[in-house]
Amino acid sequence: MIYKIPQFDIITLGAQVFGLLITLAIFYYYSINITIPKFIEIKKFRIKKLKKINNLVVKINDDLTSNLWLKTYCYKKFLK
Repeated sequence: MIYKIPQFDIITLGAQVFGLLITLAIFYYYSINITIPKFIEIKKFRIKKLKKINNLVVKINDDLTSNLWLKTYCYKKFLK
């Protein structure tokens, strides 16, 4: 039994392959020139933001350590 649908017709195979190659070329161009640079830009932004937040956390940790030392020292002085 021979199927008469275009997907299985040998005559339309060249047109199908050509359409597929054109579609893949457009998708490749779009990915390389538009999508991937946006991901890289977002990644750089997130890394910069994380570094800023990390520096803030380190500073807060230092302040808390100093504050704890100050409270302990003042409490010991107060008890004397």
